[in-house]
Amino acid sequence: MWKRSHIAAVAVALISLATISTGCHRPAGLFEITNYIDVGETEQLHEVFDEAYYMTSDDGNVDVVVRRGSRNDIDELNRLTQIVHIRSVFSPIEDRNKIESSMINGVVGYSIIGDLGAVCFQGAGFASFSENRSRHTLTGKLEQSSLRQVRRIGEIGDIFNRTRLSGKFKAVRDEKAVVRILNEMNRFLGPQPRYVPPPPGTNPL
Repeated sequence: MWKRSHIAAVAVALISLATISTGCHRPAGLFEITNYIDVGETEQLHEVFDEAYYMTSDDGNVDVVVRRGSRNDIDELNRLTQIVHIRSVFSPIEDRNKIESSMINGVVGYSIIGDLGAVCFQGAGFASFSENRSRHTLTGKLEQSSLRQVRRIGEIGDIFNRTRLSGKFKAVRDEKAVVRILNEMNRFLGPQPRYVPPPPGTNPL
């Protein structure tokens, strides 16, 4: 079973690989992960993603997937894939709808898939998007999200407790790529459970 120190080392290795591989090339996504270890104790990880795609439904909802897959230098047998999935419940396109960062407008999932197992965190969040004129590229920001573990298989061990995820991305419109990545995630972890919001009057963020 993985130890926390191993997870942290793998994360550092992934960040180093991302820096080397991207160079001056602008990555598709940059995310900050805040892990709440204990009362008053947190740790922060910064991760670079190299793929980002989106699709929109007929009713205007947006699905964004941001992916990074890598073989690390610490354990050649262990490959890690990280997938962030943002599904908005409406389309907060800038300059079209009045939006505020205190709002909750979508469901966020963060999956880590390795040779030893897989784990998925899910929760509510707020994301803002801006689509270019040709409706070909979506620039967006995940302002904040509060996630908890909802699925776990194999010997991946304990990675995070209560977690916050934020970041920014630039996604290309590609429905086939979105479906492919979501199928990859579901193949390891099973269908994503339906998000159950907290009781009225509470803010999960």
